[in-house]
Amino acid sequence: MLFAIAIILFLNGVITSAYTLMNTAETTTFWAMLSVNFVFYLGMTQTGIIFSAIMRIAKSEWGRYFSRLGEILTLSFIPVAFITFLIIYIGGAENLFYWASPSLSHGHDAGHVSPWLGKGLFLWRTIITMAAFYIMSYIYFRTSRIEENGAHVSYDIEKRLNLMAGFVMVFYIIANTNVAWDFGMMIVPHWESTIFPAYFWVGNIFAGTAFLFLISLLFLSHRGGKGVGKERLDSMGKLLLGFTLLWTYMFWSQHIVIWYSDLPNLTRPLFKQMSGKYAITFSTMILALFVLPFFTLIFRRIKLSISGLSIIAFIICIGIWTNRYLMILPVFKNGSELVLATWTGISLILAGLGVTLLSVILFLRLFPKVTTIQG
Repeated sequence: MLFAIAIILFLNGVITSAYTLMNTAETTTFWAMLSVNFVFYLGMTQTGIIFSAIMRIAKSEWGRYFSRLGEILTLSFIPVAFITFLIIYIGGAENLFYWASPSLSHGHDAGHVSPWLGKGLFLWRTIITMAAFYIMSYIYFRTSRIEENGAHVSYDIEKRLNLMAGFVMVFYIIANTNVAWDFGMMIVPHWESTIFPAYFWVGNIFAGTAFLFLISLLFLSHRGGKGVGKERLDSMGKLLLGFTLLWTYMFWSQHIVIWYSDLPNLTRPLFKQMSGKYAITFSTMILALFVLPFFTLIFRRIKLSISGLSIIAFIICIGIWTNRYLMILPVFKNGSELVLATWTGISLILAGLGVTLLSVILFLRLFPKVTTIQG
C-alpha cells in the first residue's frame, strides 16, 4: 500500500512538472519551487546518517534503534540527489542564478562577478562535495554492518567507527555548507552571511531527526510505534526539544548580526522574508519551529505519547520546509501569489515525499539482508 502511494505521488509530480514547463512561459517560479524541495529533502535525508554518527559518538543506546534506518535513508536517496541536482543545473540554472544568465556573462557587469560564481565550478563543486559525503557515508555504513554478519566486533573496529563517524560529520558540513552558499546566498546579489551555513545545516539536522522518527513508525519491525518504548520516546522528545533551542539560537544569531549592521544589501532580503506578503508565512515558521515544539515538548506526557510526538515532528518538518521556502521564493516573487498553495507547488512537495519513501522501500527490497534495526 505504501509502495503504491509513493509511486502515485512521484508520478503525479513528474507529470505536473512536465505540464507546467510545457504550458508556462515564465518558468522561474517552477524552478524556485523545485529548488526549495530539493534543498529540503536533500538536507533531511542526509541527516539520517548524521543521526547515526551522533548517536555512536555519544554512545547512545536508545539511538541505536533509529540509527540503521537513518543510514538507509541517506544512502537510498543518492540517485535522487544527483539526478535532481542535474535537472536543476541543466534546466533551471539560468532562471535561478543571476550570474548564470547569458546576458550577464557577456555584459559590462561580467567583470564584477566573482570567479566562484560560474556554472562550471557550480556543477563540479556540488558533485564533488556530495560524492565525498556519500562515499564516506557508505564506508561508515559498510563497516558498521560487520557486527550483523556474525563477526566479532573488536575494540579496533569500534575505534575505527568512532573516527569514521567524525569524518562523516565533517563531509556533511562541507556538502551542506556548499548547498547553503549556492541556494541561499548566491541567488541574491551581494548578500553574504558568515553564520548562514551553520544556521542552514542545524535546520537540516532538526528536520531530519523529526522525519526519521516519523518514518520509523512505518519501516521498523514494530510498526505503528509499538516497539519504540517509553524510554526511546522520552529521549527522542528531549532531543527534539534540544534541537528546538539550538535552531532558535542559530536563528537569532543569523538575524541579529545582520539587523545590527543595518547594511541595506544585507537587511533587505531578510526583511522581505519577514514582512509584507510573506509575514504570515514567516509567522507560521516561527510557530512551527519554536513556539509549538518548545511549549509542548517541555511536558513529559507529550514526549511519551506516540501520536503527540508524531504531530510535533510533523510540524517541525513543515517549519523547516517553510524556512527553505522563505530562503528562496522571496528572491523571485513578491508574495502576491501563494505558490505553495498551487497544484504545482503541492505536487512537488508530495513528489519529494513520495520519492523519498520510494527510495527507502526499494533499498530494503534490493538489499533484504540489511536489517532496519541496528544490532
